[in-house]
Amino acid sequence: MASLFSSRRWFLSMTAGVLAALPGTSRAGAHERPGGEAWNGSWPPELKAATVRAMPEAVACARTARWPFGAVLVDVGDGEVVAEAANSMEDGDATAHAEMNLLRAAAAKGLRLPEHAVVSTAEPCPMCAGALLWAGVPAVVFGTSNARLTALGIPQIDVPFASIARHSTLGPRPATGGGVRTDLTDPLYREMARRDRQRRQPRTRSAAW
Repeated sequence: MASLFSSRRWFLSMTAGVLAALPGTSRAGAHERPGGEAWNGSWPPELKAATVRAMPEAVACARTARWPFGAVLVDVGDGEVVAEAANSMEDGDATAHAEMNLLRAAAAKGLRLPEHAVVSTAEPCPMCAGALLWAGVPAVVFGTSNARLTALGIPQIDVPFASIARHSTLGPRPATGGGVRTDLTDPLYREMARRDRQRRQPRTRSAAW
C-alpha cells in the first residue's frame, strides 16, 4: 500500500509540474487534431485519455437537466471521475451552471481543485471560466464551443475561455482541450435549439369550416 501511495503521489507531482509549466492558451501552443479538437499546452497522455473518456459521463449528466449542460471532475492522479453536476438554473439560481455546481460539489466533498481537471459538455461561460481560474483548476476540457452555441441561436456571452485565461494573473494558466467529443455534445444543443424554436413559434388556430 505504501508503494502505491508513493507512486500516486509521484504521478500527482509530475502532472502538476507539467501543467504548471504550460506556455498558456495562445493559438501558437495549440495542437490541432482531426475532428476539430484543439489541445493547448503539454498534456500527459494518461490525463488526456482520462478526460476524453469522461465526456460521455458529462453528457449523461447533462441529459438529466432542463438545459442540457453537464460537467464532471477528473482526478489527475488516477483519471477517475470523482464528482459530477448538471445545470440547475430552473431552480431559480442564475449562477447554477454545471461548472459552478461542480465546484460547489467539490467543495462539499473537501476536494482540492488544483488536483483535478474539469470536463464540460460546453465551453465555460465567462462566469464559470472566472470561477475555474479562481479555483486553480489545472486543466479544462469542453465539447461544444460558445461560438457554436451562438450559431445555433442559444444565447451566450460569446467570449472564449482561452481569452479569459490569457487575462488571468492568478497563477499558471490551465491546459485546455476544446471540441472534444462533439459527436456527443453537439446533438444536445441542436435539440435544445430546436425545442426553443418550436416554443417561440406562434400556435396557429385551426380554421373553422
